[in-house]
Amino acid sequence: MEQGLMLKVFDSRMKKVYRMELEEYVKYAVASAMPADFPMEALKSQAVCCRTIAVRRMRIFGGSGCTRYPEYDVCTDPGHCQGFSDKLGEIPESIKKSVEETSGLILTYNGNPVEALYHDTCGGYTEDSENVLGNKISYLRKVECGFCSDSPHYVTRRIITIKNLKKKLGVNFDSATGKEDIKGIFEEIKTTGSGRIKRIKVGDREFSGEEIKELLSINSNKLNWKVVAIALEIMGKGHGLGMCQYGARGMALKGQDFANILKHYFTGTEVEKIKMPSEDNPLIFKKIAVDPGKGSEDDLCGPMGLSEGFINYEMARVLREILSKEGAKVILTRNNNEKKDLMERIRVINDFDPDLFISLQQNFLKPDREGYVEIFYLPGDKEGKRLAECIKEAFISNLKVQAVSYEADLFLLRECKCPGVMIFTCNLNCPREEKRISEEKYRKNVAQTIFSGIILYYYGLTLK
Repeated sequence: MEQGLMLKVFDSRMKKVYRMELEEYVKYAVASAMPADFPMEALKSQAVCCRTIAVRRMRIFGGSGCTRYPEYDVCTDPGHCQGFSDKLGEIPESIKKSVEETSGLILTYNGNPVEALYHDTCGGYTEDSENVLGNKISYLRKVECGFCSDSPHYVTRRIITIKNLKKKLGVNFDSATGKEDIKGIFEEIKTTGSGRIKRIKVGDREFSGEEIKELLSINSNKLNWKVVAIALEIMGKGHGLGMCQYGARGMALKGQDFANILKHYFTGTEVEKIKMPSEDNPLIFKKIAVDPGKGSEDDLCGPMGLSEGFINYEMARVLREILSKEGAKVILTRNNNEKKDLMERIRVINDFDPDLFISLQQNFLKPDREGYVEIFYLPGDKEGKRLAECIKEAFISNLKVQAVSYEADLFLLRECKCPGVMIFTCNLNCPREEKRISEEKYRKNVAQTIFSGIILYYYGLTLK
């Protein structure tokens, strides 16, 4: 792996900033996450998880950075990004070895780094993502784990009096008369497939499983109870998503290597080397949406009968091919010259959740007016403005044409949830321009120029 891949880490407890190499960061993340005396293959699986979480957030790979502290790639809050050992320079040899022997390896799903979540002990089954995060993630599915039964957190017990239960949860009970009678205490219990509490009525109030876990300060929302006072029997520790750390330990003790451990807990994933942006694939991990307008044969046409919808789509198709070849994941808002209204195209863009979008349009000015390239961005969108400036520079430099950029409060720019620009590449009413853009070679040059502007946006131009 290429050395010197740097990331910015914000220490949320000490309010310090660290700038360090990725592999050095992973050592401190593993030291925070897993005991150093765990088997080597378990430590390796933890190292891959920690590295994957960092790579998924790093902006060089198309990540959003730390959403809580946007100036940094990751923070050290284990409840937000992941933990980080504060014992700088005191990393155990076993952890150093686990990181070195997995150097550059991450966990991927369909070629992209996953959200490689982990927890202490699952208590028999891991959890489906929708029961914790609210949305279904293909690689975070419930799996049986018969490997964590020797964890000190596999089953823990906690006695809580009725009085304390009422105080902590802020509830009242209609009746709680005897040891065998739990009517009015725990009712209407709904559980997930792995046996964790999803919803529960306690007294006169309803709670989610996560709320019960937090309010009672217990390890997990997978629990049983006995009415003495209330004897809670808690299975596991943590949210139950992804890799069970004690399960990884158990699998390692049974001879499983780190790759098999990870594939057991993350459905359908692969362990792969980090694909670095390079001259061969500068847009790896980038997601770009290309909008060729509304389309259809009813579109406005030039004097020769050249339809705007056709021209927009042909340029968008070529741009998609160029971007895909350079490593980007690309979606078009419509296929062929089909008609697709504005709201549907906006939905396609937002559902794809791209890093940026390009909307291709044509002007219809007076026939005798020689047009120029116009690039619009949303007022206040700093990234959209920078993208517009980069594409403008590319048109001026590559095609030697006049190009201008403007801010404009256009519906498409306003409703899409990512930076983007709307590009008007010619005046289709002008016969000279209609003839020029009807030529396939020129359309390819326009697409290549927009690509050059995108590369400039990612790697070259900083606005004052």
